[in-house]
Amino acid sequence: MTYVARIAIAKDDDGLHLTPPPPALPMPDQDLSAPFKDPAAPGTNPAMVTQVLRRVTLTAPLLVTLAFGWIAMGWFALDGNLTALECLLIMVTTFAGYWLTLSLCTSILGLFWRAPIYAQTPVQMSVAMLCPMYAEPADVTITNALNLLVGLSQQQRHKFSLHILSDTRDPAAAAVEQTVVLAAQSAFPQLRILYRRRPVNTDFKSGNIREWVMAQGSAYDAMLILDADSVMTVQTVLRMTDTLAGQPQLGLVQSTPRVLPGETLWQRTQSFAAEVYGTNLARGFAMWTGDEGLFLGHNAVVRTRAFATCAGLPNLQGRAPKGGVILSHDFVEAALLRRAGWGVKMMPDVTGSFEDTPETLPGYLRRDMRWCQGNMQHLRLLATPGLHLVSRFHLFQGAMAYFASVWWLGLLGVWILSDMSLGISLMPVWHDLPPISQTALGLSVAVTLLGPKLLGIAAHLWERQPTLHQTAGFAASVLAEMSLSMLIAPTLMVHQVRAVVRTFAGCDAGWMPHQSQRPNLRSLARFHATETLLGGGMLTVAVWGNLSPWLMAIAISLFSAIPLSLLMQQNIGRSWFLRPLTERLSTHSDASPWSILDRKGCKPLP
Repeated sequence: MTYVARIAIAKDDDGLHLTPPPPALPMPDQDLSAPFKDPAAPGTNPAMVTQVLRRVTLTAPLLVTLAFGWIAMGWFALDGNLTALECLLIMVTTFAGYWLTLSLCTSILGLFWRAPIYAQTPVQMSVAMLCPMYAEPADVTITNALNLLVGLSQQQRHKFSLHILSDTRDPAAAAVEQTVVLAAQSAFPQLRILYRRRPVNTDFKSGNIREWVMAQGSAYDAMLILDADSVMTVQTVLRMTDTLAGQPQLGLVQSTPRVLPGETLWQRTQSFAAEVYGTNLARGFAMWTGDEGLFLGHNAVVRTRAFATCAGLPNLQGRAPKGGVILSHDFVEAALLRRAGWGVKMMPDVTGSFEDTPETLPGYLRRDMRWCQGNMQHLRLLATPGLHLVSRFHLFQGAMAYFASVWWLGLLGVWILSDMSLGISLMPVWHDLPPISQTALGLSVAVTLLGPKLLGIAAHLWERQPTLHQTAGFAASVLAEMSLSMLIAPTLMVHQVRAVVRTFAGCDAGWMPHQSQRPNLRSLARFHATETLLGGGMLTVAVWGNLSPWLMAIAISLFSAIPLSLLMQQNIGRSWFLRPLTERLSTHSDASPWSILDRKGCKPLP
């Protein structure tokens, strides 16, 4: 491993001297065949209100979808013949409908969120800021982390140091990283800035963090885990650290990162959706999860010894993609912490936590393929002894997010066959239903699908209280985002189905650096060939016979995947378009994504 010179240098009254490395901190593989409790964990005691909200939020969607399934059975039986295909369709639709209704219920709950009042804790913590890198641009990545360290060094509540943990394989790129680190150390000699490089990135990011914990972790109370694209504000980090210090039952405190606006249309739509719809959803999620929350892998403060004792990940038996390294390690690490008796808390009220999203749709879908593989691995862990029921639910829910696309594509195929009059009929009695029943069913579907977005919009407007002029621009942005998301949704569905199929076929997605290059038209044509051909086939069916209007819309979207992808990677600058309303300053809001973006990547190095 490569260390920059100051990694083991400290100051005392006599000047500079080399200090011995801290004692090794064991981080053993967790036994996934037996329960485990950490003797050092104080244990958690969920509040009664959290338990009630959890039961209601998880049960209400079940009752709603069971009622829908019962009504659907009566609907399909109106012709006196309930076929096996119709029964299967009802079962799958009811199952998929649960997750849509759960999202709606969580969004409703988010409307009742009230941000807690934070008090400074007298307990001082020593916190290591960990910045894992894997061939990302060194100047921007290190400078973002350095900016945060400089801000944190101006307060006295907690002590912070910066650790650059490189997995970069290219020696030339690694040399650039070391040059930037040495420049930072020279510019800020009063700060503790450390660098370590692993030429072989064993076990990817989780292995990178684990190696640091074992070698250096015993010297620190907690670690702030960043991603290469993470941007956080000083006040957000202090609030999270105060929470960890003041609540000894917590092993991990997770912010809910917002998405930086970026420059391309794809980045802007992702940022807008996360800010307007995702904020309210995250609040509801935090309310019913309580201390059984999630770890997102970055922008989180973690108790070092708890993590070392409870979260060492073994490789799964078998070869990748089903076995091997657990790719979506964060969900599993949160589940293991909770199993051992530590709480995992999500804090959606700290708003100065940000991450980037890939510039292009292909870049996003390539990353999503790795996420899919990791979530499929989670299915093997559902029976792990000792896991909290909510942790099992989180693991299962992540996998279902990808299986939903398989269901939608299956429904699409059955409906096409129905329209082609090949002996399969999905809705034999639709026109026999009373108009009021048709209207009620249509409204129910629309509310379930659009409800979380509409509730997010309502919460956004209530908090910002915009002027009439601002509201008009915001409404235009909402319509644009909804239109673009509906156009892109079929392409996302096809690629998620392909990711699921590839995983079960044994194709390993591996771990790759974030891709920042924008593909040309030829590359886009190759990447989107599947959905383009599928859309073309559906349009051909429309020429031969009848195709339902909603299928025609999907066919056009799929056939237009290449120009849509090209459009989404175009720069749109920083105009009012797809820009959330200005956030009011308050005790629980310390940053705007636009002010953060203005500071992102600035270079304080001389």
